[in-house]
Amino acid sequence: MATTLALGLASCGGGGVDKASFTEKLKAEEDMKGMPEQALSCLVDVALKYGDAESLQSYMDGSLKSADDIKGLTGNKEAEQALSKCAQQVG
Repeated sequence: MATTLALGLASCGGGGVDKASFTEKLKAEEDMKGMPEQALSCLVDVALKYGDAESLQSYMDGSLKSADDIKGLTGNKEAEQALSKCAQQVG
């Protein structure tokens, strides 16, 4: 999951998904355990800014089992640049 987020997110915006709830849900993902808080916060910010609102909500509701399944996670240059900065915080 972290790899997918680090590759880039497409545009649309987070809609009604709030940062705190999304962060907690991501923290529960196995491949996010141990990620530095600053890097996780950065990834969440980028996901909420560029991710597909409907897919983000589906992930929060449990309809999507993984954040990897959120539509629009690749193909946006701005998101890829932002995520590259997040990835630098990982280590």
